[in-house]
Amino acid sequence: MTQFHFNFDPNAFNQFKTPRKPKMKPGKAHLTALVITLALAILIDYVTLPAWNLHSPSTVMLVVFLLVVFGISDFVLSGKWALIQKCCIFGAGFLFAAMLLLMFLGSELLNAEKYRDQIAIKDVSDFSSQFQAISTERIPVVDQQTAALLGDKQIGKQAGLGSQYQIDQTYTLISSDQHLYRVSPLEYRDFIKWFQNNGTGIPGFIQVNVNDPNDVDMVMLQEGIKYSPSAWFNQNLFRHIRFRYRTELLSDYSFELDDEGHPYWVVSVVAPEIGYYGGLSAQGVIIVDPMTGEMNKYAMDEIPAWVDRVQPAELAWNQIDNWGYYVHGFFNTLFGQKDMIQTTDGYNFVNIDGQTYVFSGLTSVAADHSINGFALINLRTKEASYIKVGGADEVSAMASAEGQVQHLNYRATFPILLNIADEPTYFISLKDSEGLVKMYSFVDVTDYSIVGIGETMQTAHDDYLRKLKTANKQISGEVAEMKTVTGKVAAIASAVQEGTTHYYLTLENDAHLYVLSLDVSAELTLTQAGQNVMIEYLDTVGNTVAGSRFDNLEMDYE
Repeated sequence: MTQFHFNFDPNAFNQFKTPRKPKMKPGKAHLTALVITLALAILIDYVTLPAWNLHSPSTVMLVVFLLVVFGISDFVLSGKWALIQKCCIFGAGFLFAAMLLLMFLGSELLNAEKYRDQIAIKDVSDFSSQFQAISTERIPVVDQQTAALLGDKQIGKQAGLGSQYQIDQTYTLISSDQHLYRVSPLEYRDFIKWFQNNGTGIPGFIQVNVNDPNDVDMVMLQEGIKYSPSAWFNQNLFRHIRFRYRTELLSDYSFELDDEGHPYWVVSVVAPEIGYYGGLSAQGVIIVDPMTGEMNKYAMDEIPAWVDRVQPAELAWNQIDNWGYYVHGFFNTLFGQKDMIQTTDGYNFVNIDGQTYVFSGLTSVAADHSINGFALINLRTKEASYIKVGGADEVSAMASAEGQVQHLNYRATFPILLNIADEPTYFISLKDSEGLVKMYSFVDVTDYSIVGIGETMQTAHDDYLRKLKTANKQISGEVAEMKTVTGKVAAIASAVQEGTTHYYLTLENDAHLYVLSLDVSAELTLTQAGQNVMIEYLDTVGNTVAGSRFDNLEMDYE
C-alpha cells in the first residue's frame, strides 16, 4: 500500500495575507482618543445639559459612557490593550457598580421610615378650620383646560401673532393683587420662528382671571421675553441657567408675576435627602428675569414673598404617597398592608389666603372609590395637612355630576375642594364635546347623591344649598334660608336652554326674578300673568333666585 505524508508549513499562506495597516503610536493614540472623548462630552453636555453633580444618576451614567468611549477608541487606534484602557474600563465598571450600590442603600427597602417621615403632616379633624367658607364670586370657575381654550381665542384676535407663537399650556395658578389668575407665556412655534424673532423676543403672555372667564388679557410687554424653554441655543432657559449654575439639580419651572406684574421664571433647585440619590426635595429656587436673563439663587428662607410655587407638585405628591404607603415599614406593603392609604388618581390646585396648595383625596390601597380624607400641601413651604373627612372620591363625584345631565353627554372637570356652608364640597364644571363650560355642579363630599346643578354659578349654588337643607344637613347658619312668597304674576316667559325648559317670572311689587325649570311643576306651562302663585326659593344675594317649588293657586293639579 502506498503511503502519503502531509507536512503543514504555518508560513505557507503568508503570501496571501493583506498587509496590515500600522496602528498609531501609543502617545498619539491616547491624545486622539482623548480629543474624540472630549468633543463627544462637550456635544452631549450642551445638548442634554446634565448637572455636574454625582448625586445625579444620569450624570454618573454619562461619565461611565465617556470612560468606555475613551477606552475603546484608544484600543482601536493603538491596536493593543494598555494599562490606561484597562483603568478606564475598570473605572467605568466601578462607578456603575457604586451607583447601583448607593441606590440600593438609599432605597425604600432599607429606608422606609425615612421616606415616610420626609414630609410632616398635621392631622386636621375640623374641615372648616382649614377651608374657610367661600362665596360664589370667589369660586375659581376657570380650570387649566378652560384657560387654554380662552387663551387660544385671545391669541387668535392678534393679527399675525398666532403664526409665530403658541401658548405654553401650563397656565400657572398665581395670586396677584388679591386676585387669582392663570398665567402662561407665549412660546416659539419652532426653530424657524425662533430664528426670525429671537432679536425682539416673545411679545407677551396670557392672563386669565379664574373667577371670571370674560376677564382674559393678552399682556403685551414693552421688552420681549428673550429666555424661554422654547428658545434655542444660549437663549434656552435651562441652558442659560446651566452656564452659571453647573452643579445644581434642577426640577420643573413656573411662570409667575411679582407684585408689580413683572414676569419671572421660577425654577426649583432640588437635592436628595435620603442616602445619596433618594428623597429629592426642593432646597431653594433660581429666579430668572426672562427679558434680561439676570438670575439669582435663593435659599428657602430667602425666597421673595410673591413666589407661589417652590415645591414641584410631583415631588410633593410622591412624598405624600410615601407617607401613607410606608406607614408600618416596607414589608407591610407586601404582607398585610395594615393602615396603608394612598392618594387618589389626580390632584388639583386651590388658593388659600394667597398661598397655592395642591390637594387630593386619600383612599385605602383597595381604591374603592371612597376617601378617608384629603391631603393638602402648601407648594411654597411644604406644610401639609391630613383633613379627615370621609366620603366619595373625586371620580365618583364627577360621575354623580355627569349623571344629572347624562342626556346632554357633558363631561365633568376634575373637582375643586371648597367649603360651602361649612360642608366639604366638590365644585365641578360640566363641559360639552368642544370643551366649553355649559353648566356647574356642587357635590357633597360626604354624600355624593346630594348634587346641585345649574346653568349659572348662582343657580347651581342655590340648588345645592336647597338640597343640603332638604337632606337635613347640619350646615352653617349663616347661609340663606328657604322662603316662601305668594303674589300675582306680573310677567312670565320661557326659554329652552340645552334641552331644558326654564320659566322666568316676576311678581307684582317684588323685585326678584324667579327662575324655575319645568321639572319643578307642570303648572308653569299654563300659568299666565295676573294669576296668584306660590314660590318657594332660597333667599340668596342678588335679585335672581332659583325656585324649588311652585304652585299656581288658581289651579288644582297635583
